[in-house]
Amino acid sequence: MSDTAELTAEQKIQKVLDIHEVQNVMSRHAYYHGLGKNAEELEAIWVKETPEPTFAQNQGYYVGYESIAYYYGELNRIMQRANLKLLRQHYPELAESDDNLGAGNLIMHPLTTPIIEIAGDGETAKGMWYSPGQVTEVMPPDYKPVANWIWEKYGVDLVRERGHWKIWHLHVYTDFFTPVGASWADQTADAPMGVGGPAVELPRPDVEEETYKVYSHTQLPQDLPRMPEPYRTFSETFSY
Repeated sequence: MSDTAELTAEQKIQKVLDIHEVQNVMSRHAYYHGLGKNAEELEAIWVKETPEPTFAQNQGYYVGYESIAYYYGELNRIMQRANLKLLRQHYPELAESDDNLGAGNLIMHPLTTPIIEIAGDGETAKGMWYSPGQVTEVMPPDYKPVANWIWEKYGVDLVRERGHWKIWHLHVYTDFFTPVGASWADQTADAPMGVGGPAVELPRPDVEEETYKVYSHTQLPQDLPRMPEPYRTFSETFSY
């Protein structure tokens, strides 16, 4: 069923609708993440019934909903509170309340150049995106907002749960994280969530593995994430 020539007109229309909904799910991810509403994102557009969801970055994989909910959701809120406390040293007029969580931050991870494949059985989907963005957040040494460029790629597996597409595996491949005004050819770093912020202990990935390398002078372009290819069912393809 991967060959569209074998599909009926109704099946082709359904595939187009599925691709549109998958793109909307990922656009919602970008919107939630940009607002710092990671916990709300997990509740709204991540799987709840499908086993072993994963969130991955260059350093490895967080596996299972509880692990992801802490690293990507709860820890984000902990960092927002710590950032606000530090920011109030410079702007004491900011009340230390939940209403001001995220003050001084500006995060944009737009998603471009989508490549989306819907499984022949219609139960899963795979997608790849480029993400040229920026992160403005409270950082040392002054703990005032600092502007950074961050360019990444996304590889994502999605599952249809109760008739709706949900994120199952989300893998972020960071190419560079560089202060605005500096050259990423000379200064870049991995960018785990909250990089540069207050001293909050980050949990180690459940599976520690270098999945991707940031740019360096001797780094060849990496053919990752793999582009999605037509497939019939998930057991016959790779996982992000």
